[in-house]
Amino acid sequence: MSVYELIKINWKAYCLMSAIAYIEEMTKPKHKVEYKTRYGKNYKCNSFRSLRLKMKDKEFIDYLFNITKEWGKKKGIRFIGPSYKKPRLENYDKQYSFLFSPLWLNLIIAECGKLPNNYSYSTALKRIEYMKHYDIVPIDKDKNLFNLLFKDKKLAAGAFILSFDLECRGVQFGRISLCMSEPFKDFLEFMLNVAKHYRWTNNKNLSPVSVEYSRKIGIKASNQYQFGISIKGLKEIYELAGPLIIKNKDQCVNFHVQRSKNYVNLGGKGRFKLTRDKILNQFKNKSNLTTTQLQFVAGVGGDVVLDHLNKLYKDGKINKKRQGKRYIWNLI
Repeated sequence: MSVYELIKINWKAYCLMSAIAYIEEMTKPKHKVEYKTRYGKNYKCNSFRSLRLKMKDKEFIDYLFNITKEWGKKKGIRFIGPSYKKPRLENYDKQYSFLFSPLWLNLIIAECGKLPNNYSYSTALKRIEYMKHYDIVPIDKDKNLFNLLFKDKKLAAGAFILSFDLECRGVQFGRISLCMSEPFKDFLEFMLNVAKHYRWTNNKNLSPVSVEYSRKIGIKASNQYQFGISIKGLKEIYELAGPLIIKNKDQCVNFHVQRSKNYVNLGGKGRFKLTRDKILNQFKNKSNLTTTQLQFVAGVGGDVVLDHLNKLYKDGKINKKRQGKRYIWNLI
């Protein structure tokens, strides 16, 4: 059963996956003190950032909105901000978002107990402590539902499927790694231990990721770390808990899983010419192609396709045009 089918019917699974989404993707309800003046008197107020999920992928945000709304109905509690009938499209950056209620966070933490990320956990506890309009659900700080991931392989696979949708990079090329910044290093170490437990990774430790370029262009980037998922691990994770919600990412993961099953060694020269011909033939039929689209046609990884494209570009057979973070390729 897909993890996304499981969380429709299993409250504990929903809470675990929601906690991971909270750690990886949501705006944390950070605390700050504000000083206000009213009727000539000064007041000290505790305020918090809204608990928000915001992303460009409408498929995922619609799914989580609807399933959260359904669980709210089952529990008789409003889990989503009352003004949200559906996720909103932000005009300035064209991303979708909606807000969760503080009580939703309270119930998630009460069910999961201690989170494997101290930053997210301490921020949540502070927000719950200052809830005024709800009865606080007690939290057992000795509880740890995340230990289930070392006992339930399908649930552990589901946690990684969720991360493929949300946080992992390299999904398009099948070289998947979970990469996060310094405040989430403890969560990365936890997920690495889960992956090592099931032999889904070849990494023994986290690897640092260079952020020098970001710093050079003025971005205040904190240190980042990552670990990778092996192709064997990817295959087992996908078969246990897939598919992904985001369709283009699922297409990529499924492609690389199937490619690993059907791999045939054609030899260096034979493989090179066959792949090159497939790419050139595709350009004769279509225009404005991306590296990701071409890998599906060529039947090889995106890094191999990119090597061919760069050689064809140097030979003057194709041109490229930058569009956002990617290149669009065409015959000359």
